[in-house]
Amino acid sequence: MLVDTRSSADILYLSTFDKLCLPKSMRQPVRTPLTGFTSHSFYPLGVTILMVKMGTWLTSTTIRAQFTMVDIPDSSYNGLIGRPILTTTEAIVSQSTLN
Repeated sequence: MLVDTRSSADILYLSTFDKLCLPKSMRQPVRTPLTGFTSHSFYPLGVTILMVKMGTWLTSTTIRAQFTMVDIPDSSYNGLIGRPILTTTEAIVSQSTLN
């Protein structure tokens, strides 16, 4: 997952949804277009609620998160974690690298 502190949506790619073998009934329709995600506005495939566990095994938290599903091929990531999850978990994003 890519963490994007500028994104106002949590994104899940359709290929990831399919790999999780989740039933299509978990996809709820959505009528709000996404803007700024690509060079043009488009309608996502739907939204789905998933349980997300973040942290290490000693200090982790599990939340219910709403992901907006999009079908974008050739992505290097499974999805995108944006401000909704970061705000809910009170996560602090660090850009430091591990040596």
